[in-house]
Amino acid sequence: LVVALFSVAFGAMLLSIVLWDQTVWGWSALKIGVAMAPGPLLVPIVSMLFSRRLIARFGAAPVVVAGLLLFALGLAWWALVPGVTPSVAAAVIGMLPIGAGVGLTLPTLMGVSTSSLPPSSCATGSGVVNMIRQAGMAIGVAVLVALIGSPASAAERIEAFQSAWWIMSVVLLFGLIPTLTLIRVRANGGAANKAPGAG
Repeated sequence: LVVALFSVAFGAMLLSIVLWDQTVWGWSALKIGVAMAPGPLLVPIVSMLFSRRLIARFGAAPVVVAGLLLFALGLAWWALVPGVTPSVAAAVIGMLPIGAGVGLTLPTLMGVSTSSLPPSSCATGSGVVNMIRQAGMAIGVAVLVALIGSPASAAERIEAFQSAWWIMSVVLLFGLIPTLTLIRVRANGGAANKAPGAG
């Protein structure tokens, strides 16, 4: 459930920021890639340096909550701060909480989703979760395209992007419900409270 909601927002986020940088700010593909790079670069750093330790100390649910909130904060930044004037600083700052949020959320969810399965079912379980992730991203892209549509003016285009980012933030926040109920319940049983790969 959490992976599905996370993936919808993730797919929409990737396309929306590229389209914004290109259609509103008029940036080239190279400039867009450079401005977005800090977000993806943070994902493995946060995952390797912090996720495992935080899971071991606090459990999986609080780590996923923190990741979802950071991701939503990044989307809220994009909805509130950047205007029609191009700004590399605004783009980089907006990508930082998104990257940190993804780094906390995605590896933790992937670990929790298979942690209680018997070894004979791990491959199947992992495949199902990845299928849900890919389907969620495709749905997120489709929803974003529907939300943005074909605005007739620059003002309508900006309003459409801002509305899309707020909606994706709400989608992420809905992920808190299964996180705080299902993952926490399983954590009390001992399986989901461990860091992935912990003995």
